[in-house]
Amino acid sequence: MDARGPHAPAPPRYWCLGPLEGQGPAAHWPVMREAACVAVEGRALGDLSGLEPTREGLKTLGSLLGRCGGLSPREGKVREQLFDFVLKPREDDRVIVMRGRRVLGVGRVEGPYFFEPASEFAHRHRVRWLSLEEFSLPGESPVTERTLLRELDALESILAVEAHLERVRAPTPEARPRPSRGGARGHVLPALPGLAGRVQEGLERKGQLLLYGPPGTGKTFLAERTARELAAHAAFGRPFEALGPAQREAVLRGSDTEGPLVRVCCFHPSYGYEDFIEGYRPVADGPREGPPRFALRDGLFKRLCLEARRRPHQRFYLVIDEFNRGDVPRILGELLTVLEPGKRGREVLLPLSGAPFLVPENVYLLGTMNTADRSIALLDAALRRRFAFLELMPEPELLGEAEVEGLALGPWLRALNQRILAHVGRDGRNLQVGHAYLLERERPLGDFPRFARVVQEELVPLLEEYCYEDWGALEKLLGDVLVDREARRVRHELFAPEHQAALRDALGALGPP
Repeated sequence: MDARGPHAPAPPRYWCLGPLEGQGPAAHWPVMREAACVAVEGRALGDLSGLEPTREGLKTLGSLLGRCGGLSPREGKVREQLFDFVLKPREDDRVIVMRGRRVLGVGRVEGPYFFEPASEFAHRHRVRWLSLEEFSLPGESPVTERTLLRELDALESILAVEAHLERVRAPTPEARPRPSRGGARGHVLPALPGLAGRVQEGLERKGQLLLYGPPGTGKTFLAERTARELAAHAAFGRPFEALGPAQREAVLRGSDTEGPLVRVCCFHPSYGYEDFIEGYRPVADGPREGPPRFALRDGLFKRLCLEARRRPHQRFYLVIDEFNRGDVPRILGELLTVLEPGKRGREVLLPLSGAPFLVPENVYLLGTMNTADRSIALLDAALRRRFAFLELMPEPELLGEAEVEGLALGPWLRALNQRILAHVGRDGRNLQVGHAYLLERERPLGDFPRFARVVQEELVPLLEEYCYEDWGALEKLLGDVLVDREARRVRHELFAPEHQAALRDALGALGPP
């Protein structure tokens, strides 16, 4: 009797797929990598899932190949190898994708053969990629230019694959993977550093997170950058900056057949349930005379969830800017019921279409809200229970030792915010000025004219709004040189180039001695 016992599962088999050279390597490997599958060409053959694992099934496949002219880059024993590809790989088997002696990826088979008619590489098995790092197998290559699929039986090569996987599974402490909420299959996510790591932790725990704080604290920048990084790591196993053009396109813009992994929208007072979930919209080709025709349309979030269900191996991120500017309870509707992690996958009936709707596990929401507009205390209590929250406050230290005309930006911003705290009132903490106002392309402003334009065109109007019609308070914030309290005006003439020295002195007086 087998030492494993009569009911022990069979050990995994190792299959080599390759080589990816000749007519289509530029398309073949990216298709497999990004769709979490192994695939071979031959769409003209049609769906082969009905093949019988018998000699008669092999003959049937031969007849199909004869009628279709075979698979263009393959010759020789293509019939037997394609037959094996359809019928032999089983769940938990390993598939090694080869280019010559180089291994491009190692995957674990996660499902039976299926047919994808939308792709030229239509014959597929779903896999979970265990490694996308290239390495070489010892000795001669197990595949030749005519290999479609071959079982790997050389012990030395199998041990080399397993040793590589062990190394990949043991991340350094700095790149220790985050636990996943489940749902999407794909690459293990490393722990992102700094604030991005805190965003990642909140998303994994709750599924949705709100970044809140005063204006200019980098909320939208952090949300979009973190979503890009997480989507890149989940889909391709590498940082966003390391992706090629096609991979970045998949993350940010998608393709004709598949939407992007990261999407961005902005709530506003006119944004409604019909924009986000579903609603009736005018039909563009309606009659010119008479009442307009309306049709039921899916909203942005509903379309995202439907696509996420079709692509369960991917993670999708929706960044919602200005979250609190919309009527959030009306926009989300019954979505509140199924947003919680424990209720993901539970169906609710939509009131307009009557169709069942659910939020898949592989959808993440990341919102931003400006506390200068409205406090988070005004958000619906039921809504607050379903989101994680992360506050971002001004960080003048991020400006480092940057100076313009001898004026240190970091201390100047800190002093300005201290004035706001002292003179704007009880809500002054939420009305401070963020460090992002003094950054340009992630670097501190480098010259005084640019700094002056930011003060005149962005900071002065912001502070005027905070101190609406209270010129005494505005004078305490900007000083009596810049603010003419009696005339109820800001002396904008000081911002002219010929008055740069006077403006420098006036702004310098606002900062520390």
